[in-house]
Amino acid sequence: MYLWTEFEGATIDSAFALTKLLQSEGRSAFFSTHNASGEPVLIRIIECHFDEDEILARWRGVQALGHPNFLRIDRFGQFLVEGDDNITAVYVVFERVDANLGEVLQRGHLSTADATQIGLSVASALETLHANGFVHEHVETRNIYAVGDNVKLRSDCIRESPEGEAGMEARRRDVHDLTVALMQVLLGTPIGSSEPYPSLPAPFDNIVRNGMNGSWGLAEIKAALSRRDLAKTKPQRPAPQDSYLTKGALNVTHAPSMTASNGAGNHSAGPIPSDQQAKRGPQPERTVSADSATRGDLPRKKPVEMELPLIFGISQQDFRSWATAIALLLGVVLVGWIFLHFWFGHGSVAASRPSPMQPAETSTHSPESSPAPSSPDVPPTPNANSHSRAAWRVVAFTYNRQDQARKKASSMAQQYPALSPAVFSPTGRAPWLVTVGGTLDRDAAYALARKARSLGLPRDTYAQNYSVR
Repeated sequence: MYLWTEFEGATIDSAFALTKLLQSEGRSAFFSTHNASGEPVLIRIIECHFDEDEILARWRGVQALGHPNFLRIDRFGQFLVEGDDNITAVYVVFERVDANLGEVLQRGHLSTADATQIGLSVASALETLHANGFVHEHVETRNIYAVGDNVKLRSDCIRESPEGEAGMEARRRDVHDLTVALMQVLLGTPIGSSEPYPSLPAPFDNIVRNGMNGSWGLAEIKAALSRRDLAKTKPQRPAPQDSYLTKGALNVTHAPSMTASNGAGNHSAGPIPSDQQAKRGPQPERTVSADSATRGDLPRKKPVEMELPLIFGISQQDFRSWATAIALLLGVVLVGWIFLHFWFGHGSVAASRPSPMQPAETSTHSPESSPAPSSPDVPPTPNANSHSRAAWRVVAFTYNRQDQARKKASSMAQQYPALSPAVFSPTGRAPWLVTVGGTLDRDAAYALARKARSLGLPRDTYAQNYSVR
């Protein structure tokens, strides 16, 4: 493999120019690039060891989950690094981010309000992963981002959860890593295993202790954080030493004499002054007359009935009685009309339907009105009124080009003829999915996905519902 620095200046998939190497992770690296809108975004490139299909399947799986607290994957694919070895590589492009939590914590710790938002967001994302058979295994502050007002977890490094006790241990590890990240958010620095247990505010003391020893899971952590969030009866200004999330920028708590740059030349805002009304002294009590309201000295309003004149010469009470009677009469007429319309309309519609024992009448269409023939690889779009339950498909591979997908389906048909491989696209364009088993109901799709994995298909083969919603 080439040195990662040699990729600077190259263009990936004729769309993403790599401007600068940001970080390398073994056989993968992060670069800065620009999306179609010209915004600076991150792109990750991975050198493949004959596992490109498995990696792409994982990214397709997390993309299908669509959770708002996952860092959104805007595009992914594969390309060939031309040279003596002709190495295959894959890439993934993320949405634009505003801040990285790991970099922010290098300037100081965050407030309990920030820790609550981060904890609830990451716990919700992990809960969705675990429920769909995945684990993260990379929950740390450098993989948590601020995007606008949202906190998002990096989503390209997940993997399928192992079976049995190994899977349970992997999920517990995600919970443990979340509590470590929350502790670092509140303290600003990592805590070694040999150091004494730090003092944390409630409920984070219980969250960290029980999350680390394995007695609490994600549900208990979310419940504790939700109770703290609901305990705020009214919005308050943060204390001078508190920090908060504002417009997607993670601000940090500093000592009174410290300021920090946000990376764009701006400095973090200083402490917010306390409410000036808190400095006001006690106010003299106002005298209230017998016919005044209990608040201030505004006169009490007379009852509404005493202020309204007669309506059309009828007293207000009689007018309301007549209005009520007329409203009830109109309601009865409306209900009767609806009943009659439904009764006779339903009968006429039923009479116009062909008998199930007779063939339906075949309509003729002019050539202009006939629907265009659909591609053999792409099924026609289902009718909007269709509610078929057999709309689940088992997806094994994905490709950006249709010819590559067809080639893969053809080779699979020779190796696994009983799985009936086919090419499918929910949109009629890329990405092209290689599916097995055709359309199924939910239970059959999940069962086939497990069987396909046991037969040697990628471990991230998954079932997805493609019914019209």
